Amino acid sequence: MARAGAGALLALWVLGAAAHPQCLDFRPPFRPQQLLSLCSRYSAFGCCDEKRDAELTSRFWSLANRMLAAEWADCAGYARELLCQVSGRAATARAEDPSTPLRTVPGLCQDYCLTMWQKCRRLIRHFSTDKELQALEDNRDKFCHRLSLDDADYCYPNLMVNKNLNSDLGHMVTDATGCLQLCLEEVANGLRNPVAMVHAGDGTTAFLWPSRWDWCGPTCLTGNPEVKEPASNHNGGQLPLRNDGYLYIFTGDGGMAGDPFGTFGNAQNKSALLGKVLRIDVDRKERGLPYGIPPDNPFLGDPAARPEVYALGVRNMWRCSFDRGDPKSGAGRGRLFCGDVGQNKYEEVDLVERGGNYGWRAREGFQCYDRSLCANASLNDVLPIFAYPHTIGKSVTGGYVYRGCEYPNLNGLYIFGDFMTGRLMSLHENPETGQWQYNEICMGHGQTCDFPGLINHYYPHIISFGEDEAGELYFMSTGEPSATVPRGVVYKIIDPSRAAQGGQQGWQGCPGPSDGMLFLCAEFIPKTPSTPRPTVRAPTQAPRRRRPTATAPPPTPRTPRPARPTRQPGGRRGGGRRRGRLNTASQAFRDGDVRLVRRTGLRSGSGRVEVFVGGRWGTVCDDSWDINGAAVVCRQLGFPYAVRAVKRAEFGQGGSLPILLDNVRCKGWERNLLECQHNGVGTHDCEHEEDAGVVCSHQNPDL
Repeated sequence: MARAGAGALLALWVLGAAAHPQCLDFRPPFRPQQLLSLCSRYSAFGCCDEKRDAELTSRFWSLANRMLAAEWADCAGYARELLCQVSGRAATARAEDPSTPLRTVPGLCQDYCLTMWQKCRRLIRHFSTDKELQALEDNRDKFCHRLSLDDADYCYPNLMVNKNLNSDLGHMVTDATGCLQLCLEEVANGLRNPVAMVHAGDGTTAFLWPSRWDWCGPTCLTGNPEVKEPASNHNGGQLPLRNDGYLYIFTGDGGMAGDPFGTFGNAQNKSALLGKVLRIDVDRKERGLPYGIPPDNPFLGDPAARPEVYALGVRNMWRCSFDRGDPKSGAGRGRLFCGDVGQNKYEEVDLVERGGNYGWRAREGFQCYDRSLCANASLNDVLPIFAYPHTIGKSVTGGYVYRGCEYPNLNGLYIFGDFMTGRLMSLHENPETGQWQYNEICMGHGQTCDFPGLINHYYPHIISFGEDEAGELYFMSTGEPSATVPRGVVYKIIDPSRAAQGGQQGWQGCPGPSDGMLFLCAEFIPKTPSTPRPTVRAPTQAPRRRRPTATAPPPTPRTPRPARPTRQPGGRRGGGRRRGRLNTASQAFRDGDVRLVRRTGLRSGSGRVEVFVGGRWGTVCDDSWDINGAAVVCRQLGFPYAVRAVKRAEFGQGGSLPILLDNVRCKGWERNLLECQHNGVGTHDCEHEEDAGVVCSHQNPDL
């Protein structure tokens, strides 16, 4: 059990590579902060926290009070095992589909069940609310058949000792190619090229910026301190405030191609502001400027350099971030990571330091671009921590080092992407060698992400990354790169393998569960009916562009394995990022599938009911809508209880979606709404103000 307080096992099918275990609230298992008293067996790893353990203890003694002393002597051990297995270690079971109705008693192995039936079958009448199971109390064979599972590996207690099922619990799973298996949650959509997201720093709100606008914190520059550019492309243009109180400005090299300005280009010219990382003090003015110069800027005393310059030799840094540092030790705090968009062959990730020269235009990635400059011994440039060729991606989007509270396995992982191919990638530093390990990020295979609220697909044009105040990681992408087309989506990155208990797990600086994310943006449009189901990139042939030379990089970074980039429109990157195709879904929806949607996005437990029929999503009218229809929907989504059948578009109207079902009359046992009586698909006499919804729960509303 996790925070939802459910009372039965939920699991995943095993499809090829092992799927991730899930708790009953569809979140990953965790390690409790304290030892558990009743369910001590699950103190190391599972889905039961101290609060739930106390609830189970209370239920344990309630069972004892309802049974005769002689009966309880035989049944106490079974009661404890069943209570803790049902609610304590959903993490180990993977044999059931998430749409299967939840069980009130775990699947039992035959020998165990026969022994339990012989010694204390009367326990079940007090333990379970399943009337059909209670009716089988005196029929041993039918009783144990009902509690059996088709695959004996997954029945209790076999699953507790099965090494194949338990060996990877709590660890991020990779596929055969080393790709990390993660999931996503869609947070918002209907955005026009969202380029940035920051939090307010006060526990309330995150802000989104529409196309081409960026941020400068609470204090912006005044007096029109504009940096003139000779060309329209390579705008860079990010303005974050660091915890040192200074404003950092990332400028492109001036545009065109190859930084052709002057003898060495703008990026290598310390007297130019282009192709630089600049640092200024926005709280004071000096030298006739509308800002001040930090006293430790590296070139402050150099008459041939602009005092604002913090680092040089950059081409067009697109998205930089400061590392919060390890939540416990603080290691890595303050490091500045940037993705620098390349010219013809390589994209790179840099760890920017004070006074560093990052090589452009002498070098692109690890390779020479301008051989005359590259051979100059005085260049003393800093190599990137990672670079990848254009067979993998053609426009890097810098990301963040994950330091959030919810997914401890991601701690220290630098997650970034590529705008052109839609590839998500990660780097992890070896603290002993300082080398950076590369792993591609893939969306979870099979049913790894097949739970309410989780998805395994996204729009391919990765524009930017962001984090909320708790350090949870998001990225923004679009199906069509255009400031006029509302195809932008915000996704939250989810690790399905392990969660921190209650989002904290002893980590410092983590907010409580109520400290959520709210989005404010002038370009935000209320939740559109459906984001068409893009997905992980399908393997295709590499683009017919020139191939990079096979030169080995230095030993520090690890060059990624050759990958399978998605075919995108070719051509050299200049000033703009290019338009591309929507990724196709790896798994199609089935007729009768349902989802719950609210104004703020997809929700797992309550929302407007949307049904999939004939290749499209649509709404359900509330004529004849009652608790039986709600029960069908809730059971499809893995909830044992329907709390309320909602009418009159309480969770928002479906907007441009078609109305697919009207006058739906269910008995409650149907597998989906299409099996209920209705007027016929697409036949209706209603409007969207009558859109139906549901409220589902893992807990019995009568208790």
